[in-house]
Amino acid sequence: MQLKSLFLAAAACSVTSGLALPSIFQRQTEKCMTAAETTEIVEIYRKLIAEYTEALGEKYVAKDFVDLSDSINTFIHLPLGGPTFPDRATFLDVQSWNMHFPMKILSVDAVQCNTVALQWVSQFGEANLPSKGLTIMKTIFEDGIWKVLEIVVEFNALTWLLNMGGSYE
Repeated sequence: MQLKSLFLAAAACSVTSGLALPSIFQRQTEKCMTAAETTEIVEIYRKLIAEYTEALGEKYVAKDFVDLSDSINTFIHLPLGGPTFPDRATFLDVQSWNMHFPMKILSVDAVQCNTVALQWVSQFGEANLPSKGLTIMKTIFEDGIWKVLEIVVEFNALTWLLNMGGSYE
């Protein structure tokens, strides 16, 4: 009986290993952005944030989108560490009523397959002070194009508050 159990366990491992191979293979052959595609998606990100249009959002925001930002969460009274915009619909809705503002990409600091780390600055509003930010953007190749899947963004929230006409003591 013990030999039969060992055989079944070995067979199960073989089947499991066989099933695992395709997923390992898929990860190894995952589609990665080219340099030109990276440049394009960074500009799309800038426009989604600073010059949003419904057509841009509908085309370039992935189905499973999420946005995370403690900087924004402090303004909208959401818990730190939680999602800012937990899904595509919420993000598109909020962006549709946000005012346009100037945003300059300072640098693209790292690119790894479908993930981009970049720095940006925005200067606007009442105080007109520069607020520098860092974004990690994950993308996905969906419907034949690269789309924004996840944004993790942090920026100088105090300067942003002053630019929006707020104050602190």
